[in-house]
Amino acid sequence: MKVVSGPRPLAIRVFAAAFLAAAAIRLGQGLADVELAALGLAIRLPWFSWDRDWTIVAMSAEFTIALIPIAWIYLFAAPFARWLVLGFGTLKLWGMGANAVLMLQTGSFALLRWAEAAFVLLAMFSLLTAGAHRWFARRQEAGAEIFE
Repeated sequence: MKVVSGPRPLAIRVFAAAFLAAAAIRLGQGLADVELAALGLAIRLPWFSWDRDWTIVAMSAEFTIALIPIAWIYLFAAPFARWLVLGFGTLKLWGMGANAVLMLQTGSFALLRWAEAAFVLLAMFSLLTAGAHRWFARRQEAGAEIFE
């Protein structure tokens, strides 16, 4: 993959900032209440024994994994990464919607969970704008030069 040169459109910068903010909120919530994060992981992956150390490792891994599509889109204008983010973002929002009642009862971090969902939604919508389409089309045009 070759790094795409030139300034990034506003839509791509908004995507990167919003997606990074959502990932940082998730990491911050997990590290602020490791026991609650371990409970959430135990519900999703019950076959593993989630202690404090493994929970921190999992939260750090989730954050690192969120950085990968940011790099693919911001640096390389990889179109497949856009669809990856849109697909997994939809799944994430669907899961958060399914747990909305639980989120309202979680206490002090409920507002941060809604903020995380809002940032994911903003990141997803920014990838569907005309500026984002031009960004990904520019990458495809640059790739065509190689074969000429």
